[in-house]
Amino acid sequence: MLTLLLAVSVTHGVSIGEVSAREAILWSRSSEPAAMRVELDEDADFQTPRIFEGRSEADRDFTARITLTELEPSTTYHYRVRFDDSPWTVGRFRTAPARDRVEPLAFVVMGDLGGHGYCREDGIGYAIFSHMEALEPRFLVANGDMIYADSDCPRERSEGGRNVPGDFPKVDDPSVDWTDADAVREIYLAHWRYNRADPHFQSLLAKVPIYVQWDDHEVINDFGGAWPTYTAAVDRKGYPILVREGRKALFDFHPLKRPDEGPPRIYRAFRWGQLAELFLLDARSYRSSNVLTDSPDNDKTLLGREQLAWLKSGLARSDATWKIVSTDVPLSIPTGSRAHEYGRDAWANGTAADYSARTGFERELRELLEHLDAEDVTNVVFVATDVHFAMSLRYEVDLDGDGEKLLFHELISGPLSAVRVPAQTPDPTFRPQVLYAEDEIFNFGYVRIEPTSDGTSRLYADIRDETGAVRVGSALELVAQ
Repeated sequence: MLTLLLAVSVTHGVSIGEVSAREAILWSRSSEPAAMRVELDEDADFQTPRIFEGRSEADRDFTARITLTELEPSTTYHYRVRFDDSPWTVGRFRTAPARDRVEPLAFVVMGDLGGHGYCREDGIGYAIFSHMEALEPRFLVANGDMIYADSDCPRERSEGGRNVPGDFPKVDDPSVDWTDADAVREIYLAHWRYNRADPHFQSLLAKVPIYVQWDDHEVINDFGGAWPTYTAAVDRKGYPILVREGRKALFDFHPLKRPDEGPPRIYRAFRWGQLAELFLLDARSYRSSNVLTDSPDNDKTLLGREQLAWLKSGLARSDATWKIVSTDVPLSIPTGSRAHEYGRDAWANGTAADYSARTGFERELRELLEHLDAEDVTNVVFVATDVHFAMSLRYEVDLDGDGEKLLFHELISGPLSAVRVPAQTPDPTFRPQVLYAEDEIFNFGYVRIEPTSDGTSRLYADIRDETGAVRVGSALELVAQ
């Protein structure tokens, strides 16, 4: 009798993240526990590779990551990965420039993937990723909602067509026992496995580094990590288990440093030469209850005092020309499901049509912007997704009373593949000027920063749809101050 021995395989491709001038983290997943081997070389023929080793284990859903160290700035590296004797899986990436080097830069901002029945379309998949890959950006910013744990993926697709069905429930389904940590964890992992199984996504991630944040749907709609109960279901037991297991699944499925390898936080910054510094925020872990009124008595916070101080200091001290702030909720778009009952979910309080008892986080945003104004911080661009329409905004406001206005911009993109909603009227508090707005499209943001012959630089941004086409009216050109 013959026994068929199935070889270990790479199940979900490879990914590179946390790229700096000197380090990067490589991620992959195997079909079972196995030894991981990585070969790294500046040449694609791997004649003199450096060797890195690790291991995948069941308690991390057979994922593994290895920190690649002692890299050279502005260098393209080729790598190949295998588990035990599996076939090699190959990829490449380029390290960041040294902090004082001027080098052109392009990156993608993306979010909102696989929600509300808009999952991997049968026979097509998430083809939008192939158009990102064609642009050959230096990196990707995954701004949040890269799964919808509170959505399922049925066979029948929203608006017709068919999905590759997902074999998992919604985490908020009444049948799910939130006190059963193993069951909850499996739901999160199944959502990540599903999205990361897309071949277009795998091809992109093998060649383009990714910086990852989370937003609410990595856990559950409009959640706060520090809350004892879930606002929309206060009597349902087990909510802290959702937050814990959702966070663990996020770290398991991405090239992120584990909490035991560095500060246990999602907010962080990366320098890309002289031209750019990227600040990634965490608007979930430390927020006050959404239902609180945004008043001095409540001292309401979205970021938490420590993260806010880090951001204020980092932006004021940065000598990079452009400061890119990736915020997982937008600045001036009023958000929040049933906000009149559960409170706002982002910075903005609302508009005259609906202020929802002023339950946003505007006082904290004002504190940040006042600091930028007082410190004369220039060339700040906020990027966000979350609201399922595209918009670009210009802000010019004098918050410190010196007669000179703080100028900054915001670029909102998405969804990649989720329900599309009509563009909303921004909250007027910080006087946003809408430069472009469009809904009813799947899309992503594309940003380029290029040096100019006169010794300055320009930032170009636009919105690209699911075919890769630039949307009419979305182009933004900024000259460094």
